[in-house]
Amino acid sequence: MLTDARRKRWVQIFASLASEARLRIVEMLTEGDLQCQEIRGEIELSQPAISYHLTKLERAGVLVKEKRGTRTCYRLASDLSLLIKMLRQEEKR
Repeated sequence: MLTDARRKRWVQIFASLASEARLRIVEMLTEGDLQCQEIRGEIELSQPAISYHLTKLERAGVLVKEKRGTRTCYRLASDLSLLIKMLRQEEKR
């Protein structure tokens, strides 16, 4: 059984994924780390809109932001691998 804290975390994760744009970003990040500009090249949203979605995902613990010199890269949080596997299995149905 989940603790209250763990249950709250999963609610935040699932709520953050309740957006087609954010789900698409997560899907892209399953292939590896990306910079905001790389994400923007694949999703037809403005820079502010992409930043908004990245912030929502970061606050929910879905992704991690990492500075690399002058650039910021995003990657999926390591503990979400099971969730990603579940989503991919669902896609195969």
